[in-house]
Amino acid sequence: MYLQRLELQGFKSFVQKTTLEFPQPRGSERRGIAAIVGPNGSGKSNLADAVRWVMGEQSMKSLRSKKSEDVIFSGTDKLARVGLAEVSLYLNNEDRQAPIDFSQLVITRRLYRSGESEYLLNRNQVRLQDIILLLAQASFGQKTYSIIGQGMVDAILTASPFERKEFFDEAAGTRHLYLKREDALRKLEQTEDNLSQAESLVQEIVPRLRSLVRQVKRLERRDEVAAELKALQEQYYGAARTELERDLKTETVQLDQAVRAREAAERALQEMQERFATMERAVSPAEEFTTLSAVHRTLWEAKGKLQERVFKLKTELAKLAVPRAQTALSPSALLPYVLELEASVATLLKLLEPPSAALDLAALRAVGNSLHNHLQSLQREVAGTAPASIDQGSIEQELRKIVEEEHGLEGKLREAEAAMQEFQERAGEKNKTFFSLQHTMQEQQEKTTKLLHVANEHRVALARLTANRESLEATIQAELGSAPLLPALVAPLHEREELKRTIDQLKTRVAEIGSIDPETVAEYKTTQERHEFLTSQSEDLHKSIQDFRSIVAELDETIAHQFNESFQKINREFEHFFKVLFGGGHAKLVKIVDTPTLASADEIEGGDEDNEEPDDASSSRSTAERLGIEIHATPPGKRLKNINMLSGGERALTSLALICSILANNPSPFVVLDEVDAALDEANSARLAEIIDQLSHRTQFIVITHNRAMMHQSNILYGVTMGDDGASKVLSLKLEEIVKE
Repeated sequence: MYLQRLELQGFKSFVQKTTLEFPQPRGSERRGIAAIVGPNGSGKSNLADAVRWVMGEQSMKSLRSKKSEDVIFSGTDKLARVGLAEVSLYLNNEDRQAPIDFSQLVITRRLYRSGESEYLLNRNQVRLQDIILLLAQASFGQKTYSIIGQGMVDAILTASPFERKEFFDEAAGTRHLYLKREDALRKLEQTEDNLSQAESLVQEIVPRLRSLVRQVKRLERRDEVAAELKALQEQYYGAARTELERDLKTETVQLDQAVRAREAAERALQEMQERFATMERAVSPAEEFTTLSAVHRTLWEAKGKLQERVFKLKTELAKLAVPRAQTALSPSALLPYVLELEASVATLLKLLEPPSAALDLAALRAVGNSLHNHLQSLQREVAGTAPASIDQGSIEQELRKIVEEEHGLEGKLREAEAAMQEFQERAGEKNKTFFSLQHTMQEQQEKTTKLLHVANEHRVALARLTANRESLEATIQAELGSAPLLPALVAPLHEREELKRTIDQLKTRVAEIGSIDPETVAEYKTTQERHEFLTSQSEDLHKSIQDFRSIVAELDETIAHQFNESFQKINREFEHFFKVLFGGGHAKLVKIVDTPTLASADEIEGGDEDNEEPDDASSSRSTAERLGIEIHATPPGKRLKNINMLSGGERALTSLALICSILANNPSPFVVLDEVDAALDEANSARLAEIIDQLSHRTQFIVITHNRAMMHQSNILYGVTMGDDGASKVLSLKLEEIVKE
């Protein structure tokens, strides 16, 4: 790798676009020396500043400025100021010394007067850190021996041993390793901070997660109990529904049979009544028989009223036994009132078709009153105005009283029948058939009445079962939801009672557990996922911390090994170049170790206050010990070991010997020397020129000088002048072409 050319525009005094071409090596020939000359104040050192600036220098002190915009041409009386400073460095990378797949690297830095800046690599915008790392991997940079300024020669000697080590890191080729180590340590610190935050968040989440776990487990227990409760309810209500449906089917069949039997009896009774009416019209009964018959009919009608009342009271008792399943009026609730009306209508029809032509007005009035009462009861039921409460005791007492009255009427009926029997016996054989038919008709009437009573009882039972079914369905819907699929089970009564007790116990357990807000479950899932995520992240961070520590340890080992090898070579070269420059004497480098303290943090960093970017990891991170480099130099004929006792020229020669030894060990692609020979006399300048000529076979030199010996060794000569407009201009001269001429 070598420097092909330098382009700058608007940088300090170079207002116009200026291009400097540098000699290119040919085969095994030396890489060449480019000398930049010119009077003081012409802007020669601005070229060195431009190279330092484009390679990422952030210290305004190193650039001989106070603020960043000072590097932009500020204008003169004859030239206006510009708004942009731009410097481009063209590097040949055919040997791939820089680890990037480009044969030419163009590093560009721009700064606008507005304060915006940008870095470009082959015209693509990149970060400053990318530029610094790339240059470090290519073994040069703006902070080491690639650019040696006017005051840097003496600064090498005046620097502390720990600051001086920075030059040796560059010479050992470990600077990029230090940058990687710095990056690893910075990431390690960030990872530790992230781990601390993650563990803090986990500690905050854990108490809430424990509370949510308890609540969710309670909900799980409640779900288990609820599932068991539902299964038992399905068994219980399935058995109850099966039994109820079976009873309903049985009652329906029995009611149908009773209705058919009653209808057959009524048809037979009607035929008898028709025959009796024919015989009655044919034979005129005696007055006594008419009287007895009227008495018998009156008693029979009274008995029918009592039976009707008994039926009504039993209906009321059935209503009390069956709870209402719902407030809406159902057909089963109207059935008792319809039956009462049917019985009253049957009695009325009997009165309207008596055996004789005479009508009993009192009986008709009683039947009418009964019909009226039944209709009012039916209206109240339909309108929802039925009595709020019925005294069951009074109904049972009245029922007993009516039964006693019915027994009395039966006695009177037997007496009337006995009187009529006696009359028949007296009437003789003539009326025997008439009375026999009447007796048979009475028996048929009793049979019909009994069958009607049986049918009514079945209707009441069917109505009660229907009401029970409606109540059961309402309960099932309330307990299990609408239209549940229940198993058709048949269970004995004691098993259903045992199921009912178990169901009540499970309901009590569900009530004791209580309900949980559904949002709690959602919060539990979110919190659990968050906890698992943070726990996983913490484990990954622990692993990353171990990895970073392993990387730092490996880098430390690599740096130490590589530095020790380079240090030995530099030490030998230092003594060699020291003897060449001084014509003898002795010089060596000594490593010293010191344990850092908090008070020496500034010394560890080794930078200046104006530097906006931290130095490499070797100076910005304290370790268990710090390594420094001490210089021992003894010129010929003297016994001095402390470099502070050297004269100014001796100090300059010692610094140059050290710089040359570093260049000889790990040559940089190019080196900029900015008037480093200013303090040397002509003889020492010639020796330095010869050394640089020897080193030019390994590295490229751009030398800013006033020394004729250095100019003589150069391949190309650039002259820098400044006119009355305050702008620097460059003139070039290739010395090889002059020699050929």
